[in-house]
Parts: sequence; structure tokens; C-alpha cells
Amino acid sequence: MKIFIVAGEASGDLHAAGLAAELLARDPSLTITGLGGQRMRDAGVDIVEDITAHAAVGIVEVVGVLSYFWKLFGRTRDLLKRERPDVVVLTDFPEFNLRLAGVAKKLGLRVVYFISPQLWAWRSGRVQIVKRDVDRMLCLFGFEEAWYRERGVEAVHIGHPILDQLAPSADRATPRAELGVPPDGPLFGLFPGSRRKEFRYNFPILAEVASILAREVPGARFVTGCAPRITPEMIAPFARSTGLDLHPVEGRTLEAMRASDYALVASGTATLECAVLGTPLSVVYDMSLGTQWLARIFTGGREHYSLPNIVAGRTIVPEFYGVRAKPRAIADAARAALEPAARERTRQDFAEMRERLGRPGALRNAAAQVLDVLGRQG
Repeated sequence: MKIFIVAGEASGDLHAAGLAAELLARDPSLTITGLGGQRMRDAGVDIVEDITAHAAVGIVEVVGVLSYFWKLFGRTRDLLKRERPDVVVLTDFPEFNLRLAGVAKKLGLRVVYFISPQLWAWRSGRVQIVKRDVDRMLCLFGFEEAWYRERGVEAVHIGHPILDQLAPSADRATPRAELGVPPDGPLFGLFPGSRRKEFRYNFPILAEVASILAREVPGARFVTGCAPRITPEMIAPFARSTGLDLHPVEGRTLEAMRASDYALVASGTATLECAVLGTPLSVVYDMSLGTQWLARIFTGGREHYSLPNIVAGRTIVPEFYGVRAKPRAIADAARAALEPAARERTRQDFAEMRERLGRPGALRNAAAQVLDVLGRQG
């Protein structure tokens, strides 16, 4: 049987790779092709095209890659017509994947949506597309399953893959040693995001925050987690301008999070990873004025935007988005969070948040659901 998987961003590529590996472990006779990145390729997926490099930051930024995705969509539509896979598995990436779901449904193909798009937070009217074109929605959060089912969508809560990959740890010394970071002094982690456009928006703010903390927190040290497309060469100008050792590390973001006493993290999956690991954090995310304006319209002025706060249902980490991403305020929040009472409160908050995520086994559950849709025993 043939499976076609689509993942358009780094986090989706990671989780789709895990799903593909689980599927192939259960049934090596499966043929899995798709659009994705290197992690999916390493997991055994025949990658038709690596699209993760073209992901955009926000609504306005998407305009710059519209031509590429328009052409890719046409090629993918033709491929589905020609190959007719037994099931199409779509991973997040809703602007592309919801349209592709419609194409697949018109071709009579079965559609599973793995990692549901956050329609409950952003343009909720699109749930009618899901209801029409998706055979089964796999949800990472329990409240998502209820939200979709109330709107007539066949949805299943599978849990979050992050629980299979990460465990909280209070050990900071070991990862510091592995990263070559001195053991003494409070360590602040800087995580500007996985895309270069995110880096251009976020890192100037993070570097300024680092300058403030270096002046005001005795012994402050820094480590910068570099995602695959963020290089030490991109960090170097900021290290020179601030006079700080920002200690960039490549491909070891999770170790950098474990090592840090406090983290400044760009909005996205990394914020949830940091919270699950137990590292206190602030969410920092700058964006174009156009994207900020449109976000306010489409989200209806939500109280929370970061995943730790959404999962917790309340504010457990500070959020600094857009015009609120002021270095002085961010630095003040980081300093306050180092106090023992604040650290204990954060530890309790993160423990409660992890309980809300459910139990490990998300990839195993997802594979079972895909095989069930295929008509095979999960």
C-alpha cells in the first residue's frame, strides 16, 4: 500500500518522520513518499521535494513564497492523480494542506490530518473544509478533539509526540559540560526560531536583552540554540556589537534548553519543548506590522498565543509578541524568574501542564489510526 505524507515546516518534518518510522516498523511493505525535509528522508520516506526551507513567518511574509507553493501545489495535484496513494497524511501546514485535502477528496482518496491545524485559535471557519475533506483528524491536545467533534469532525486525541521524546530534568551541569559552557553563573538560552526570517526579526531583540542581563545579573552567561538554518556566522555580528560570548551551538537545541537556567524562545513548538523539559522561559516573537494587524483580526484578540499557556489554560509563561517585545520588559521578567519562589511556582505550573498533555505514545497511536483508515489492524 502507498502512503503520501506532507510536512511543510521543521517541527512537522520531525513529527512526520517519527510517524513514518513507526508505520514502517509495523509494516515494512508500505511505500511512503511525500513532501518534507531531511528527517523524513532519514526515516525512510521517498522525498519528492524538500519544502521545509520555504516556510514563511506570517501572513504578509507568505507573499514572498506564493509563486513557489502555487507551482508546487499543481505538481502535487498531478502526482496524486497519477500515483493515487491509498491514504494522504497531512501534517499541520494548513494554508497548503487544507487545499490539498480538497484535491485528495475529489480524487476519492482517504485523508488523515496528523497534527491538527490550530483552527480553534485562527480562522475557525475553516473547520467546514476539514469536515468535508478530512476522514480523520489526529489531535495532539485533548481540548482539540472535543472542539472538532462538537463541529462534526471525526477527531481522535493521540497525545503529543513531545512526551515520547523529552523528559524533565533538573540536571544543568551535564548538558553544560557537553556544550562546553562553564558551570558557574546563571545561563540564559537564546532561541530565535528555526527560520531565517524569524531570526532577522527576533535575534536583534534577544541580543539587546542579553546586553541588559549581562550588565544587571552577576556572572550571566549565554548560549544560543541554532536550528538547522541558523548558523554561528549569523550570530557573530551580534556577538561583536554586544561584546558578549553568545556561544552558538548547532543542532543541539534541546541540550541548550536543558542547560539553561532561563530561556528566551521564539513562539512555536520550541516553547512547549522548553516547558516540558522544565526550563523557565519567556516567549519572544517579533513580526511585521502587517502580520501583527492581521493576527489581531483573525484571532479575535486571544488572551494567550504560546503553547504552554494554551495547554495550561492560563498564563504560566510571559508572552512578548510584536509591539510588546521590548528588551527592558523581557529582561525584567527573566531576572524575576530566577528568584527561588518564582522557580518553584514555575516548576509546579509546568508539572500541571504536562499532566494536561496526556501520556506518551502519540506516534504509536497515530500510526494505529493511519493503519485503521487503511483498513489494516492498528
